Amino acid sequence: GLAELIEDKLHPILLETQKQLNQYFDGKRQIFDLPLDFNGTDFQLKVWQSLLKIPMGQLSTYGQLAKAIDHAKAARAVGTAIGSNPVAFLIPCHRVIQATGALGGYEWGSVRKTAMIGWEGVHSHATV
Repeated sequence: GLAELIEDKLHPILLETQKQLNQYFDGKRQIFDLPLDFNGTDFQLKVWQSLLKIPMGQLSTYGQLAKAIDHAKAARAVGTAIGSNPVAFLIPCHRVIQATGALGGYEWGSVRKTAMIGWEGVHSHATV
C-alpha cells in the first residue's frame, strides 16, 4: 500500500542519515551530505542553504547570514527563517548567534544550543 511505498522510499534516507550522524559523533564527519528537500519560500531556502555553509565549530550572526544572501538589512527576517528550519541539527541553525555574542533563541532551548556549540567547538578538529 501507500504506507509501504513511503516507508520504502524513506528507509534508505533514514539509514544514510543514521550513518552520517554516527560518523559525525565519531569525529569522522563535519558536514552532512543528505538529500534535504523541503518546502519553503525562496527566502527561507536561501537562509537554510546558508546555514549549511557554516563550518562545524564556527558561529555566524543573523546579520552575517543576511549579508551572505544579499539581504543585508533583513537580519530579523533571517532570524524568522532560521526559526522555521524544519530539521534541527542537520541544518545547523544552532551555529547562529546575536551580534552581541548572546545566544539568541533556539526552538529546543538555550541549554541544548549551548551544549551543541560547545561540543562542536571541542570536536571541530576532526577530519572529514
